[in-house]
This record gives sequence, C-alpha cells and structure tokens, in this order.
Amino acid sequence: MQVEITGKIVNVLPEQKFNGKNGEIVKNAFVIEWQDGNYTQHLCLEVVGKDKFDKMKQSVAVGNTVQCKFSVSSREYQGRWYTSCSCFYCANVGGQQQAQSSAQAPQQPTNAPQDYNSIPF
Repeated sequence: MQVEITGKIVNVLPEQKFNGKNGEIVKNAFVIEWQDGNYTQHLCLEVVGKDKFDKMKQSVAVGNTVQCKFSVSSREYQGRWYTSCSCFYCANVGGQQQAQSSAQAPQQPTNAPQDYNSIPF
C-alpha cells in the first residue's frame, strides 16, 4: 500500500548498519508529526539504502515541513508481527515559516506501483 503524508519532521534518528546476505545494509529513520483534529500524531518512517537516503537528505532535517510517500508492510517473525513504513520519497513543501505551522493530515492511500525502485526521487 502506498500512502502520502505532509507534516513536520521532529526527529532524525541515528543511522543503523546491518550485515545482510548481500553485504552491508544502511537504514535511516525520521519522525514526522501532523495535526489530526485535536490530536498530534507521529509516525516513524524508515529509509533502507544509503543511496536512497542521500537523494532525500536535504529535505530530512528537524523543523522542515515535508511531503513523504511511503509503503506500509507487515511481516511475521517467530510468531510476532512487525509493521514498517518504508519511505521512498521526501521533499520540502515550504520554507522555515511553514515548518512552524500545523501540518496537514495524511491523504487516503493510493494504489502502489509494482516496483518502487522505478520511481524517481
């Protein structure tokens, strides 16, 4: 499932490195917040792959108001389920003044493309 969201980045988490079967895997994550009625919502988005994160690095800074596109997926491991939100697009939607205003609620999900690697950043 592909989802779009617009909000303010409130935290950028430290880079994580893992050893995979095809070599080293680099994962970056950041937290975005938006106003949903009377409530402030938060979502942690992850970016797997150093090259993907490098393409959106200028947009991913605390205080920036950004539009993000991501996919949601769940997987089972040893009887437990884990859900991840993998970001494949992130871009600024405004300057510093807009970053301090309330963010918009997320849009309704759309159909996801078959191959996320074919989407330009």
